[in-house]
Amino acid sequence: MTSRLVAFLRRRPKGLLVAAGLLAIGLLAVLDYDAPLELSFLVFYVGPVMFLLWFVGRWAGLLGAFASAAFWFWEDVLSPHAYANKPAADWNIAVRLVFLVLFVQAVAALKEALERERAAAQERLERDLQIAQEVQTRLFPQKAPEVRGVDCAGVCRPARSVAGDYYDFLALDSRHMGIAVGDVSGKGLPAALLMASLQGGLRSLASMADGGPARLARDLNAQVHALTERNRFVTFFWAVLDGETGGVSWVNAGHNAPFVIRASGRLERLGSSGPPLGVLAASEYREERTTLAPDDLLVVFTDGVTEAVDASEIEYGDGRLEEVLRRAAESREPVREVCRRVLDAVAAFEAGAEQHDDITVVAARTTR
Repeated sequence: MTSRLVAFLRRRPKGLLVAAGLLAIGLLAVLDYDAPLELSFLVFYVGPVMFLLWFVGRWAGLLGAFASAAFWFWEDVLSPHAYANKPAADWNIAVRLVFLVLFVQAVAALKEALERERAAAQERLERDLQIAQEVQTRLFPQKAPEVRGVDCAGVCRPARSVAGDYYDFLALDSRHMGIAVGDVSGKGLPAALLMASLQGGLRSLASMADGGPARLARDLNAQVHALTERNRFVTFFWAVLDGETGGVSWVNAGHNAPFVIRASGRLERLGSSGPPLGVLAASEYREERTTLAPDDLLVVFTDGVTEAVDASEIEYGDGRLEEVLRRAAESREPVREVCRRVLDAVAAFEAGAEQHDDITVVAARTTR
């Protein structure tokens, strides 16, 4: 509640805040005038002076202090309540004014020190995020490994400096390519750290997996569950493409159903065959199979594509993505251009609206 109030006040025009502070001093002056002479109101004037200083600036705090002193001069020297001993009244006013001025200067110096420290911390954070972004960029495949008969490409556009989306290409042998796409729950640095852990786990398991995609998903799920908090999970798609036969064995752990666009224009979806990784300590996954004929196109994406919104909060949706993929398949575009076409279509749909989630697209086809 307090942080929301502070944020609200910081967004108000400074002239309005100055008027509010001076009005508060005026109201205090009225109460002070009617109060018994032996009752000191000095401590109450600190409040509006502090308000002016913190939300407007040092000059506004000093303005509040001198406005308070102007009232004291009127009350103690000019009003019917004036002191009989004028030197004593002048001294009293001077002491109170000096107190407020010193208070303003001390708090202003403290505020400036805090702002410098905050700026330095923000600079350090941005530098660390830049390093993390550079490291993560190197974690994504710089180019697809060469596997006979397989052509694939991928692209990721983070919503923040670093992404929780993941894609990878692994040459399992001379004719088999592994394609992975994952989406870690959440965004930013925590999601990116889990993404890096997912990549390490996948690469180690893929190099020694002998039970197919289902076994790999089961083992990877156990790793993710052991390493993450209970509110974290990963949707994951893993496929093994045979460049010689076009065969595809795959498992879908709660991920958006990828598209297979046949050369004829027919669309198929590769639906879920198990829960997201990390939800349960032990989960079972079902291996599925399909075949890519020459010029068939496999497109895997994360929900940042279909859940992208425009300024009216309308989602991009599966329908628009289907149309883009149909046109790309009909024109036999290279897989890298297919990924770029999807990103460009989503960016055009958003039309400058804020990107709320990471966007990843992977495309593959056989070239045998």
